[in-house]
Parts: sequence; structure tokens; C-alpha cells
Amino acid sequence: MTGTLRRGWQTRWAIAGTQVKLAFHYRTRAFAQGIGALLLIGLQMALWSAVYAGGDGQVREGGLTLHQTTVYAAAGTVWVLCLPGLALARQLETKIRDGRIVTELLLPTGFMTQWFSAALGRTAGVTVLVGVPASIAGAAVLYPFTLDPAHAGRLVLTTVIAFVILFDFSYLIGLSAFFIRRVEGLNEIREALLLLLGGSMMPISLYPAGLRDAAVWTPFVHGFYTPLGTLVRDPFVDARVVALGACWAVLLSAAAVLCTRAALRKLVIAGG
Repeated sequence: MTGTLRRGWQTRWAIAGTQVKLAFHYRTRAFAQGIGALLLIGLQMALWSAVYAGGDGQVREGGLTLHQTTVYAAAGTVWVLCLPGLALARQLETKIRDGRIVTELLLPTGFMTQWFSAALGRTAGVTVLVGVPASIAGAAVLYPFTLDPAHAGRLVLTTVIAFVILFDFSYLIGLSAFFIRRVEGLNEIREALLLLLGGSMMPISLYPAGLRDAAVWTPFVHGFYTPLGTLVRDPFVDARVVALGACWAVLLSAAAVLCTRAALRKLVIAGG
């Protein structure tokens, strides 16, 4: 490994490590979010129990039992806290607005990979603080799960794909501050589409067949529904769905690279 590559990796690790430390520094906020998530999980369990009322918990609605649906809802609540979201887009927009973004061009690593490292570090920190305790409690006390190697590997693959897609969404929205005056509207559109097409409101497999089959071709479904559907063994999440998610991850990453080049060219030529 050359000296330049080594310094680049060291810088990325340092950026990720800083974000992990920041997550622990603001641990009170993370714990508060965790408590809020527990309350929301309880509300969702009550809601889905009412929806499935009249059955014995094993009645399938669109291929999911009450057990699977409540696990999906509980895991999704924690998922939203841990994965890249609005905070990354707002942080990037703020740095572009006040000019601090210029200093990041001096680091011995790519601009986009700096932010990817930051998102990775932030996700790792919040996952350790909130995600792991919630998962252990949920798996050991409420809903014991058995993970065979094939299922675990599939879950890791869909999680990586979802992380890349959600990062690309947030990064592209934040980066758009180079080209448009305000990015709040894009953030709201992203949230609405994730809610409707991503499966953050309910599992996509419970949608009407036409809407379900259309949603799976959009990138939003692979940032939320695909990994969580894999977790609860939703039969609708098959190899075709996972392959579509991988294709979207590649396409969105390529779009992010192209937009980064256009934004930095604008910054260098016009001064931002």
C-alpha cells in the first residue's frame, strides 16, 4: 500500500472514529431517542394487534403473521434512528452555506468518501448506543429469532445495500445546496416517498398487488423494506428484489459521484 493510500484510509478511519465519539458525546440525546422509540414500538404493537384482532396471531395477511409484522415495525423504528437520514443532509447543507466545506477539500481523501466515512461512524455509534441494546432486548425477551448462516448473510447483504441507498439519498440532497437555494423541500419529498413506497409505514407485502409490484422497482423500497422484510423472512423479498436493490445502490452511487464532480467544479470555478 502506497503512502497516499495509507494516509487516505487513516483519514477515513479518523473521520468515522470522530463520528463514533460524537455519538457517545451526545448519548443523552440518543438515549432519549431510544426511549421515544420504545414508546412508539409499544404503540405500533397495540395498533397491529388491533388490525389482526380476531385471529390467533398466526393468521396471515399478505404473507405476514402478527408476529412478523410487529417485529418488522419494532425493527423499523430502531432502523430509522441508526441509518443515515435528514441529519446528514442538513449537516452537509450547513457546511456548504457557511463555506466550511472548502476546508474538507484539503483532506487527503475523496470528498464523497469523507462523508461516507462520517455516515458510517455515526451509524456505528448510534447502533452501539441504541440499536444493539434494543435488538438484544427484542430478540432475547420479546421475539426470539434464530439466524442460520444463509439468513444472516442475506440480512447483512440487504443491510449494506440499504445503507448505501440511504446514504446516497441524504448525500445527494445535501449536495444539492450547491445548485438550489433551499433543500428542505427535497428532504420532505424523500421522507414522504420513504413513508409511502419504502415500507416505513407498513410492510410493502401488505399493499395491494399492483402498488406492491410497482413499489419494488423504486429505490425507496430497498432502503427500508428489503432488509426488514429479510429479517422477518417476508416471502415477497426474494433474490429478484435483492438484485434490484443492488442495482439501485450502484446507480445512485454513480449519480452521487457525478454530482460531486459537478459541485466541486462549480466550487473551484465560481468559488461556491
